[in-house]
Amino acid sequence: MRRLGVSNLAWAPDAEERAFALLAGRGAEGVEVAPTRIAPWEELTPARLAAFRRGCDAAGLVVSSLQAVFFGRPEAALLGSDDAFEAMCAHVRVLARIADALGAEVAVFGAPKSRLRGAMPVDQAMALAADRLRVLGGIAAQGGLTLALEPVPPVYGADFLNHWRDIVALVQQTEHPHVRAHLDTACVFLAGDDPAEAIGTAIPLLAHYHMAEPELGPFAAPRCDHAAAGRALDAAGYDRWVVVEMKQGPGDGLDEVATAIDYARAHYLRRPS
Repeated sequence: MRRLGVSNLAWAPDAEERAFALLAGRGAEGVEVAPTRIAPWEELTPARLAAFRRGCDAAGLVVSSLQAVFFGRPEAALLGSDDAFEAMCAHVRVLARIADALGAEVAVFGAPKSRLRGAMPVDQAMALAADRLRVLGGIAAQGGLTLALEPVPPVYGADFLNHWRDIVALVQQTEHPHVRAHLDTACVFLAGDDPAEAIGTAIPLLAHYHMAEPELGPFAAPRCDHAAAGRALDAAGYDRWVVVEMKQGPGDGLDEVATAIDYARAHYLRRPS
């Protein structure tokens, strides 16, 4: 059954307990974690991760997924030198440990700066990415984690894997059970593509979904056609997480979180009649 989560980017870190209560009270079941929103990478000790998970458990929530997984790690690069790729491997080992501690099963791989293509020809970049993603998928699997590749449009600074069809092609080329596709309503929209079409075609490979607006904006006046995206997920039989991804709004951000959850429930959690 499809489940609703909210990214912890959406509220102030010191509002965590109130945010968890709001999520649970409004029908969300999960928290997507940007790890450095909890603590810097070096301070994400087993004790700190266990404390966060206990907070989720106490509110009746689970950790649905991870995001912003290469934030603050500019040395890690999918298409870079051998040293840069080794740095990425080392960091995915960290992510596997974090995922295991929190119970997360999916890590969204957006991170446009961590997969820059530069002057490398597209075919060469796709082949190298597939080879290296097989390695990363094996590392991620050690923590029960799946890497979910996200299409990121040029407006967000990406020069590789801008469109959902690119992601589908790369996942198919990689052929690893722990490397799958992720779609984000805003990212697909900003690339000039149709989220409903993307869902209908990518569904066999789709591990995760973000309900998002451009620039991670709020949901008081959405620009994307979320109703169509929700209908496409229904038609495709998608039964995984839909996560609200948004930036923290004014103050603690919780008013905007409440609006977003209600909007998500209306457009993404209904069932076909």
